[in-house]
Amino acid sequence: MSNLISFSLGNAVTLVAAAAFLIGSIVNASARKPIREEFVRYGFPWWWCWVTALLEFTTAVLLVLRPTFTLGVALGVCIMTAAIFAVVRARDFRHIPPPAVFLLLLIIAALVQFS
Repeated sequence: MSNLISFSLGNAVTLVAAAAFLIGSIVNASARKPIREEFVRYGFPWWWCWVTALLEFTTAVLLVLRPTFTLGVALGVCIMTAAIFAVVRARDFRHIPPPAVFLLLLIIAALVQFS
């Protein structure tokens, strides 16, 4: 029974992390003016929102496929670490929570899957 609970918890946490990245990809892919302006403020070209959307979508897919889960975690950690560095570099500290939460979800998913 313990393995069943652990396995189900692992799946749930992984799905939450994947859903977060999927939602992030949709928001960035929308390329609304405030999104584009935010990327420019952080030092990226305005169209970088589409690159980020593609990377976040790829992360979501990799997370839900068991053979590529580890690759999904690695890609997601890279994306969120870069986002946190960009926010800190721009001194826009109020925008740290979203990438920090995404990063935390990835860490929890990896810990649960590999425990």
